[in-house]
Amino acid sequence: MPKQIECRYCGRKNDASLVECDKCGASLSDSWIQAYCDRCGIPLGEGADPVGNCVTCKEAVYLCDKHKKKVIDDEIYCKEHESECFIATAVFGTPLDPKIDLLRDFRDQWILSKPLGRAAVYTYYEISPSIARIARRNDIVRNVLRRMIVQPALKLAQILLSGEYQ
Repeated sequence: MPKQIECRYCGRKNDASLVECDKCGASLSDSWIQAYCDRCGIPLGEGADPVGNCVTCKEAVYLCDKHKKKVIDDEIYCKEHESECFIATAVFGTPLDPKIDLLRDFRDQWILSKPLGRAAVYTYYEISPSIARIARRNDIVRNVLRRMIVQPALKLAQILLSGEYQ
């Protein structure tokens, strides 16, 4: 969720990018910024500091105590990038490789449309960040993941999505 500023004069919450209150027009420069957990959206209180910056986009990430516990080392992702293809990104070295777009489409159009697929994706997001962290630092692990997971997943995705990304 975006950070919000509460107007000290009328109490309305405004987007943190605004300089004047939407309701009363008062300056927001002396107002407190209200941050929210990027995962669950609960308010973190006025003046909360970010946990760190997203590994992918470098934006500040705000997390509640529950979600802070799930952060491992420097692996912090914003809401937009938390559903990344962690292992494929580690294998290719960038989240921008077009093959990762094929894997995302495969996930969104095929895997998530099945109950078992949704459970598999949930499990993947629980365990893959730590695997990806190891792969980014170890060529052998990265090559094994490329041959055993990423390449077969790409072939399956091409077959099931009619090869539109070939």
